[in-house]
Amino acid sequence: MNDLSDSINHEIALITEPKILPGDRVSITIGALKPESALPYNPPVATSTLTTATTPPGYLVNNDGTIQLPQLGTMRIAGFTRQQLVDTLTGIMKTYVVDPVVTVQITNFKVTVLGDVASPGTKLIPEGKLNVFEAIGLSGDLAITGRRDNVLVIRERNGRREFGRLNLTSTKIFSSPYYHLQQNDIVYVEMSKTKIDASDQTLVRNVSIGASILSVLTTLIVLLINLN
Repeated sequence: MNDLSDSINHEIALITEPKILPGDRVSITIGALKPESALPYNPPVATSTLTTATTPPGYLVNNDGTIQLPQLGTMRIAGFTRQQLVDTLTGIMKTYVVDPVVTVQITNFKVTVLGDVASPGTKLIPEGKLNVFEAIGLSGDLAITGRRDNVLVIRERNGRREFGRLNLTSTKIFSSPYYHLQQNDIVYVEMSKTKIDASDQTLVRNVSIGASILSVLTTLIVLLINLN
């Protein structure tokens, strides 16, 4: 970071915990002081104790934002953060079991990194939180020709598509609302103009070589036809 001095304190953007959305897959495990009392509230494949838990495959959030929980029935969870859902389910379960322990995880939290990076693609993030530097690190870092001053973040929120620009060479990045990535964010790293120009020159050269080869082949074919 070009504007970073030897000693500096810089405000960091507040981490916004991602909200559960339709189409997300959410793992919910319910435990209790007496583990057997919580079993009916977990999917058949899940077991829960105070010390161990087998993570269930997870609930797919329907388009209307609901899931179907064993014994509890239909529950709307879209719009909840992970912690809000933990708190809500813990409050509900106090009616049914003693000392409920609720664990919630968004198992399909992902971001996509594209452009001039070593390993572009979609990255699954089990922890459910990620900043732009971590996302680039998971993608094998930027190529030497990748632009560091104009990284694009594409985000969909409340039915609208947002576009944010990040300058990786400035400490101002830490206060940007796009520094901490959200569910389904797309990070795009542009190629530098130098690389684009080099690519264009290579393309022109290849086309020129191809045209020359085609011309030679055409001439040879004509000569062979005349000889026959």
